[in-house]
Amino acid sequence: MSVVEQVELKTLERAGACAVQVIRVGFLGYGRVGQAVAELARSSDRLLARGVDVRAAAALVLDPSKPRLGGPVHLCTSPDSFFHRRLDVVIEVMGGVHPAYEYVKRALEARIPVITANKSLMAAKGEELRAAALEHGVPLAFDAAVLAGVPFIGALSRRPFIGAPRRITGILNGTSHFLSCALADGRAFDDALADAIDRGYAEPDSSADISGRDAAEKLTILVHLAGCRDLRATGLTRLGIDALSPLDFEAARAIGGVIKPIATASFDSTNPGAWVGPALVDAAHVAASSRGVHNFLELTGDGGPVTFAGPGAGPAVTAATILDDLVEVAFGGPHDESAALRAATTQLDLSQPAAGGWYIRVRGTSLQMEDFAEHLATHRVPAVRIAAIQGALVARTTTASRDVANAALDALHAIGADVLLLPVVEAN
Repeated sequence: MSVVEQVELKTLERAGACAVQVIRVGFLGYGRVGQAVAELARSSDRLLARGVDVRAAAALVLDPSKPRLGGPVHLCTSPDSFFHRRLDVVIEVMGGVHPAYEYVKRALEARIPVITANKSLMAAKGEELRAAALEHGVPLAFDAAVLAGVPFIGALSRRPFIGAPRRITGILNGTSHFLSCALADGRAFDDALADAIDRGYAEPDSSADISGRDAAEKLTILVHLAGCRDLRATGLTRLGIDALSPLDFEAARAIGGVIKPIATASFDSTNPGAWVGPALVDAAHVAASSRGVHNFLELTGDGGPVTFAGPGAGPAVTAATILDDLVEVAFGGPHDESAALRAATTQLDLSQPAAGGWYIRVRGTSLQMEDFAEHLATHRVPAVRIAAIQGALVARTTTASRDVANAALDALHAIGADVLLLPVVEAN
């Protein structure tokens, strides 16, 4: 009996009497995530219990000599060789925009369903790819591209009320959340980052997580689904987690909040805006108690806030969501994006944060607390809470536009102050 026959016999024995649908998967890229998908599909009985037998048929890679896990798979270095193989589904986990865009588009044009975990691709080219999927009548599933452990994209893209939120607020990057929690606990930044890399929460080059670029790309995907299709991730205002100092976390507690890496967008036509970066989250907000690599998303619409939460970092988390997508695709599941594509496009300026409360931290001056409070009031951003922490002054202000808040800060800069301005996320 051949190895293939032995595998098929074992598969039938595990599946019992259930009808089994064999799915031949082609991987675009076969790094940590792709290997995790193949290994989970091979080792778990859950797919067979649902009547799906996933076979890793081929993987398009740059270097076939690299050591890999996840079971045997035919490695291709030529796109033509890859696409000439018989494939039922393509899973794109290569990252980046090019050549991933060209390969995914080729798969869709060949009427091969595609599952992708690539937020950079979907942020930059998602609209074109969703249109191509609709044109050729095949699914394009991308739940793993945003909040990998919290499959919610389908709800946002298919449901008319939850899919038209007035505001999106979330912790969209598990790595930066882990780092912010570690910093809040008093750990040094470099030590926390090394720990995140050791745990597999971060890559050795974590610049996309630290700078906020990863979260900006994810927010861009959500904003596109909400109707603002002209936004580009580079058009968002963002601030890196490394802009914080240890005293900011103590200061946040003193004025009734916690510092979290937040991505938020307001679609209110009278107060539009977006922000990606650290923010002061009110202590009573449901996101304030979230810890570690957990992600959080709140959609606020006509029916009030709806929240999603779950793990947000690591290949295993992403692999599970990819395979959930695969089962839906295999059975013609709910990945019809036509409703979202037909929705009216909304024209809003999201290049600056929306008006709201502000966290202002000032250090490096002899300014007294009373003078600081008077300064903010004079510049039309009066403080509702104020404190002195480790030689710095911090305030939480009433609602103001960013331009008004910046005008107050410019005057402080003029006297040599080191100033940090962060938005406030209020409790509902």
